[in-house]
Amino acid sequence: MSRKYTYSVIINNDYLRVNKEIKGITRSEVHFKAEEQLRKWAEKEKKAREREFIADLKQEAEFDTKSAIHSIEEYKNILKETLRVNDKLNWNSLKDKKIFSEKEPEIQAFYTSLGVPKEKKLLEAMIKSLKEKRLVKETTAQNVFHDELKEYQQRKQEYLEKQNEHNMSIDQFKHDFEQGHGMEIEKYIYMVLEKSQYPEGFEQDYELQFDPISGTVIVNYNLPGMEFVPRIIQYKYVASRKEIDIIKMKDKEFNAYYEDVLYQICLRTIHEVFESVYIDDVMNVVFNGWVTGIDKKTGNDFHSCILSCHVSKEEFLTYNLERVEPKECFKNMKGLVAGPLAHLAPVRPILELRTDDKRFVESHSVLEYLDSSTNLAEMDWGEFEHLVRELFSSVFSSEQGEVKVTRASRDGGVDAIAFDPDPIRGGKFVIQAKRYNNVVPVSAVRDLYGTILSEGATKGILVTTSYFGPDSRDFAKNKPITLIDGANLVYMFQEYGHQVYINLNN
Repeated sequence: MSRKYTYSVIINNDYLRVNKEIKGITRSEVHFKAEEQLRKWAEKEKKAREREFIADLKQEAEFDTKSAIHSIEEYKNILKETLRVNDKLNWNSLKDKKIFSEKEPEIQAFYTSLGVPKEKKLLEAMIKSLKEKRLVKETTAQNVFHDELKEYQQRKQEYLEKQNEHNMSIDQFKHDFEQGHGMEIEKYIYMVLEKSQYPEGFEQDYELQFDPISGTVIVNYNLPGMEFVPRIIQYKYVASRKEIDIIKMKDKEFNAYYEDVLYQICLRTIHEVFESVYIDDVMNVVFNGWVTGIDKKTGNDFHSCILSCHVSKEEFLTYNLERVEPKECFKNMKGLVAGPLAHLAPVRPILELRTDDKRFVESHSVLEYLDSSTNLAEMDWGEFEHLVRELFSSVFSSEQGEVKVTRASRDGGVDAIAFDPDPIRGGKFVIQAKRYNNVVPVSAVRDLYGTILSEGATKGILVTTSYFGPDSRDFAKNKPITLIDGANLVYMFQEYGHQVYINLNN
C-alpha cells in the first residue's frame, strides 16, 4: 500500500552542514520524524565537537580507534540492543503537552515604555495641563495594552485549539489502530521502526504493507551494503612518517561479521513489529531484505532481494533472542538465501502483496440471485465475470486469501486477481472467465500464459462455460495453468452449495 505524503518540513544542522526533508501523512508524523533526526544529529555534533579539541595525531589515532571499535561493537549487538527497550508506542508521549510559553502582557510595561508619568495630585492640582497630558498618555497606553492583550489571547486560543486538534488526532489514531484499521496499523509500525535507534551512520530505508486478510505485515528492507558497515579496527599512528594508517578487518572475518549483521537486522525488525503491535490483527511477518550495488562483472547497478523469510507471531514469540545465533534462527524459520550473504546472490521474495492495482473495481454479488434454473451459458458476460470472482473468493477465503475483480474490458486481459498469502503454495493468481458456447480456442490459453508472464503471477486459471480442445490442453501441459471447463465449473458451484447448470446453444 503506497503512502501519499501530505506534509513535509526541511530541517538542518548548521554545524554538520546537513539538511533533510522530512515527509509524512500527518503533521504529528512529520514532527515525530523530525525530532528523531534532530536528536541523532545532535549526538553526532557532540562527538564532532569533542574531536576538534584533539590536536595531537597520536591522541587522534587513539581516539579514532576507540570510536571504530565501539562502532563495530554496536553493529555486532544490533539485535540485543532492541531487547533492552519497550518497542510499543507511548501514546501519551505523542501528545503535545507544552504550555503556551508567551507571557501575558501587563499594563505597567506599557506605562513604562510609553513614558506615562506617575500621578502627582498636588502638582496636578496647581498645573492642570500636567494632569491632562498624563491622562492622554494613560489612555494611549491602555488602548495599546488592550490591543496587545487581545492579540495575545487570540494567539493563545489558536495555540490551544491546534494543540487540542493534534491531541485528538492521536486519540483517534489510537482508536482506529486498536480497531484494526489497516492504514493505522501500517502507520503505527512505520513509527515504531522509525523510532528504533540503530548505530550512528545507519540509515533505515524500508517499505511495508499490511494485508488485513491474512494478518501479514510485509517489510521490504533495504539492507546496508558492505561499504556502509564499519570494518576499520585500528587507526595506527606511524611516528616515522607522522601519519595515521588505517587497519581494516580481513575479508574472511568481515564477510562473516557482515552476514551476522544482516541476519540481526532481520530478526530485530520482526521482533519490533511483534512486540509493539499489541492487538491481535498482526499474526505474521514477511521480511524481504534487499541490497543495492554495482555488479563488478558488468558495471551495472542492481537491486536484489538476498534474504526472505516468513514467520508467525505464535512461533516467533517462543524464541529467546538473547541466546540465539541469528543465522541459525533464520534457518529455523525456513528463510531463503542463496549462499553466503556477502556474495549478494539474489533470491525470490517469499511474498510481496501489492493489491493496490488501479484496475480493481468494486465487486457485486451475483450468487444470491442464482437458482437451479440459471443457465451459465446465457448469462451476461460481465455478470459471469463477477460470478466467477465470487466463486473463487469462496475457494481462497479458506486459505485467508483475497480475490479482486478488474475493470471490464473484453480485451482478453485479466478478469480477476487472487492473492494467496501462503508462503509455499501461495502468491498471485490471474483468473480469466470465458463465457463460450463452443470449444475454447488455443489462442485464449496462449493469451493467458502471456498474461501470467507480464503480471509476474504464480499461476493462471482459465474458466469457461464450454470445453477445451486437445490443442489447449497440450499447450497448458508443464505450465502454471489450470483449465476449468463447464462440467468442472458446475461441480465447483455445487460443492459450495449453489445449484446451476450449463446448456450450450450450438
